[in-house]
This record gives sequence, structure tokens and C-alpha cells, in this order.
Amino acid sequence: MSVLLQCHRLNHAMGTKPLFKDLDLSINSGDRIGLVGHNGCGKSTLFSIISDQISPDEGDISRTNNLLLETVEQFIDPALNEFTLLEALCEKLSPEERDFSRYKAVMLLQKLGFNDAELHYQVEHISGGQQNRLMFARAVINDPTLILFDEPTNHLDLKTLLF
Repeated sequence: MSVLLQCHRLNHAMGTKPLFKDLDLSINSGDRIGLVGHNGCGKSTLFSIISDQISPDEGDISRTNNLLLETVEQFIDPALNEFTLLEALCEKLSPEERDFSRYKAVMLLQKLGFNDAELHYQVEHISGGQQNRLMFARAVINDPTLILFDEPTNHLDLKTLLF
């Protein structure tokens, strides 16, 4: 197994509250890792650091050169509310792929249990479970090397959990 990402001696605090100190972590290809902890203990912050959205107070992160990292957030981005399901998914494709790979988006949404009519629903009008399935689809459409799930089972049905 090859190493995808390594964290070395990460330190991070929120104000005066240390969330983690001298954290070492390696993620290898094929790993499935669960991070469990109480609310507010730093799980989402660690994900934000790993996905390069924020910087740690101290420490280093190294990523393999070909790492394509995607994140499934807890909540859908409000900027997607006016899009249809299909548009919100196609938006993750590069501009040159959007027309050519539209079939790929349709097939993925169908695999995740959406019917043809639902592909044209506006994101703001779908249920929490449907939004989670859409966020999952947005994460996997480009075949990432590593996916981080923040609260991965919220609002998901068994079929999607087994996908």
C-alpha cells in the first residue's frame, strides 16, 4: 500500500483550547479510517487541515503528488440551492467535460437511487438524505484518491450506505 497523506506533529487550538497536540497520522491507499469523538473535539477541524482549507498551528502535512482529495461535508453548500441535482453534480466536472460526461453524472445519480424526474429538482427542494447523496456523488464523480466524510451517515438510507 502506498502512502497518500502523512501528518507529522500537528498542533492546533481553538482560542486557548488545544484540539490536538503532536498528532501523527498516515493514510495509505485502501485504508478505511473512522474518527470518533465528542462534539467540539476537533474532528471537522482536522478534516479542514487535511484538505488544506485551514493551516495547522504547527506541524507538517505531506501528500502524494497525484492525490485527488474530495470531502463530503455535513451540509450542502447554499450556493448550490438554485441548481438542479444534475447541474449541481455536473458543476464538479471540468468545463470541457460537462457536456461530454453528462451521461456519467446521470448514471451516478441513478445508481444512488434518483429517478429521471428527480434529476431536475432544485437542490433547495430535496430532502436531507437526498442532499447527502448528492454531496456523495459530487465527491466521487471525478474518481478521487481519497475521500473524507464529515458525519458520513447523517440522513443516508441503507442502500446509499452500502454503495
